[in-house]
Amino acid sequence: MSAQLHSCPKTQTPVKVQAPGKINVHLGVGGAGEDGYHELATVFQALNLNETLTLIPGGSSSIVVGGRYGDAEVPQDESNFARKAINLLIAALEDDRDVDVLRDLDIVIDKQVPVAGGMGGGSADAAAALVGAAHLIGGVEESILQECAVAVGADVAFLLHGGTAIGHGRGEKLSPVLTRGSFHWVMATSAGQLSTPAMYARFDELTPDPEPAVVPAEVLTALAAGDPDTLATAAANDLTDAAISAMPELAEVMEAGRDAGALLPLLSGSGPTIGFLARDAHHALDLAVLLQATRGVKEALRTTGPASGAHVIESH
Repeated sequence: MSAQLHSCPKTQTPVKVQAPGKINVHLGVGGAGEDGYHELATVFQALNLNETLTLIPGGSSSIVVGGRYGDAEVPQDESNFARKAINLLIAALEDDRDVDVLRDLDIVIDKQVPVAGGMGGGSADAAAALVGAAHLIGGVEESILQECAVAVGADVAFLLHGGTAIGHGRGEKLSPVLTRGSFHWVMATSAGQLSTPAMYARFDELTPDPEPAVVPAEVLTALAAGDPDTLATAAANDLTDAAISAMPELAEVMEAGRDAGALLPLLSGSGPTIGFLARDAHHALDLAVLLQATRGVKEALRTTGPASGAHVIESH
């Protein structure tokens, strides 16, 4: 895949960048390798729920988090994904590029993607940070940005580009997927949280001899046709049983969504957010109203995919 990156004049002024959240339209999980990581075959779709980052040169390396989910527990130190991504970029470039402008950046995060819900909000921050940092120093080679993104996480590599894509390996080996039209989702968040490593460990317990991870051809056919009904019959998430075993109320939420007419309840990543596929915008509105009143649902957010990847929206 190639993103539209990154040749631009250097600037010492603030830059504002947007990056989307995501859903795994399909998540096939294979066995764990010697490194402990599972072989994945997944289909990412970027969603029109966007994080917005403002990078301000000449600051004190502060991180300020606000927005709809600004009160969540988001790290404001070196472990923050956005800061981590910028530090990786500095390390990758410092031998042959003046990157001093990146060392003291203040980062302001407008959080609009639910936190710790399997929707890639932290990864979106990292993708936005990489694109914004590249803009500030006049451009960065695509391969370097991709390497930094993968070092933070596979979701980051996808969210640099957005759209819809197949991910293999840990999810970082990406190939674009043809998608027609928009798919309508209602994302039902939970008050609880699930640990991604714990979900994979539980998957290993429940599936001691997993089949190789694959993306069903029917999933790709449905995306290419813009056909939510066919997608609903083909897509799945292999971590669903693990998530339900850890948080049984998720099964009740999924059943409530089916009863409300959802075409498909789909665990988002390793959960606990559940994406409900709707036929169209009106159907999504009806679903959101019914799900918002469902026990175990914190919020029901309407959104669509695919969405654009990380991109600059304002530079002074």
